[in-house]
Amino acid sequence: MDCNALKGELKMASALSYELFVAKQGVANGIATLDGTGVIPVSQLPPAAIETYKGEYATSILLSTAYPLASLADYAYVTATSTYWYWNRALGIPAWVDQQITEANYLLLSVAEQAAVPYIVV
Repeated sequence: MDCNALKGELKMASALSYELFVAKQGVANGIATLDGTGVIPVSQLPPAAIETYKGEYATSILLSTAYPLASLADYAYVTATSTYWYWNRALGIPAWVDQQITEANYLLLSVAEQAAVPYIVV
């Protein structure tokens, strides 16, 4: 095959791929983009991801005040601890818990309590 002809075909495929890429950016069932800070804009996240994230709070007390009750998979970021907190409904009294937990405290939880949160054992 003639190399010049092949180059023309590759250019055409690249142009079509680029047009398809541009058309799919930032649309449903397409390709997510990043904002100026390198984060996917909230408008491009699926509803389930947005509904479970409750935001950023300075302390766990402020989080608990804002959401005294929550649902399975709800989580928030607490700046005082620099960690994510999850709602653990398997506890005797459901509560927000720090995702990072010491091994000793993790072992004190029941199997159900351990499974209720994606814990990071430190």
